[in-house]
This record gives sequence, structure tokens and C-alpha cells, in this order.
Amino acid sequence: MRTTGLTGLTGLVGLLLTAVVVGGCADEGSSPSQPSPGEGVAPTPTSPAGPSEDAAGEPAPFQARPVLAAQGRSPDGLDPALARRLEALDCLRKPPSANGPGGEAMLACDARGAGFLLGPTGVDGGVEGVEVVEVDGGYAVQVALDEAAAGALDELVSGLVGSEGRFAVVVDGTLVALPRVADGVGATLQVGDGWTRAEADDVAARLT
Repeated sequence: MRTTGLTGLTGLVGLLLTAVVVGGCADEGSSPSQPSPGEGVAPTPTSPAGPSEDAAGEPAPFQARPVLAAQGRSPDGLDPALARRLEALDCLRKPPSANGPGGEAMLACDARGAGFLLGPTGVDGGVEGVEVVEVDGGYAVQVALDEAAAGALDELVSGLVGSEGRFAVVVDGTLVALPRVADGVGATLQVGDGWTRAEADDVAARLT
């Protein structure tokens, strides 16, 4: 994998996908834009792209997963055991610090402390390289995906087009974005919108 050699960890913020998805996290004091109570995102069973675990046997640090529910907004039909796990999640005291196995649902917290239940991975790993770039006076991170990961992400997104569905981008257990799907995607994601250089460096370091 090509890397940038960037260092530093100060926390993760929103994400935009290049010209193909729009949306992001909600305003301060509320959960990021998400289906309203009673509306759920149906699980999207897909095979993870590429190896679901790294060389050390741990889940890949980069995952894309369908959103099943948010704390306080569990849809009808959600498995009761999963609903209880979601409501018991304490993002302020004990947020998840690693991605879950690709074939299983997982809990995740965003940077504002909102909790989410995510379905099995649509994309698990497959990052070929990252680059910090300057965009409109701020900074972003361009993430290059391998062929398998790009195809799997396009399949995940295609299944959500035309619905209120969201997918989540998760890095090391932290939910960094909830893009609203607008169209298919390619092999490169642009992560970030007006970040500082330090924030962009942090995200790049997490992905390498």
C-alpha cells in the first residue's frame, strides 16, 4: 500500500465523496442526518471487498457499511438484541476503538458522540494509497481504492440510490461520515471538506 507518511491524531470529522455523494453529519446537538424515527435502512448483504482482516488478523481500518439505526431512532423490525446493544452504547465514556468483523453488524460513534448500528461491511479495506490535498482554502484526503474495493463500494451505493438510505465510512472504530447517496462511485474518494492541515493529516495517518 502506498502511504503518505503523515502523522498525528487529533480526531476525525466529516467526509464528502468526490462528486458522487452529498451530505454529512448533522448540526451540533443532534445526530447526523439520518432516517427519521420509524424509518430504517434495510441491511444490504454484500461480500466484503478484499481481505476482511489485516496481516495481524484484525479487521481492516477502513470500512464502508450500511446504516441500520441511530440511537433513539431504531426502525420497526430491528432485532431486539441489537436494539438493546445500541441503546446501551455510551459514546462519551466508552466508544468503540476498532472496526468489527466484516461479516457482522457493529456499533460505532461519530465525533459528536452519537451512536449508530451499522450492518455488515460493503467494503472492508482495499485502500491503495492516500494523499493530502488542498481544496478551496482547506484540506482533504484523497483515498485510492483497489479494483475490488471500488466495485464493492459502487455496489453498496447503487443499492441505496433513490432511497433515504445512508452508508457510513468507519475508520478505526470511529464513524467519520454519513454521506447521502446520489450516484455510483469510482476508485477514488475525497475525504474531507475544509479541514485544517492537521485534521487531514490525522485522517491520512489512520488510513495508512
